[in-house]
Amino acid sequence: MEILRYVLLVFHLFGFAAILGGVFYQLRGKDPVVGGYVLTSAVVQLVTGAGLIAVRHALDLPVSDPKMALKLGLDVLIAAVAVAGVRDRRAWPFFTVASLTAAEVVVAVAWT
Repeated sequence: MEILRYVLLVFHLFGFAAILGGVFYQLRGKDPVVGGYVLTSAVVQLVTGAGLIAVRHALDLPVSDPKMALKLGLDVLIAAVAVAGVRDRRAWPFFTVASLTAAEVVVAVAWT
């Protein structure tokens, strides 16, 4: 079960890196838009985050439920805005995804 937790954690970090890396890459262009990779990464974040919470509960590890609820809520928002961004190729979903991802990092790191 511990191996599963580490695998989920690695993929959770890969999802975050793909979203943020894509944001920085898109900022180089003049018309940044949400790509399909951002949507895929947002879904990876959502699934692996929920999996991490379940595994931590199964292993009787401490879990801050309010923090995890906020992080899952942000994951759902990121995924929903990414879907809107893939359908509607404008800049606002791109900047919203970038802002929400940054907020999620702040919650993950600063809320102890």
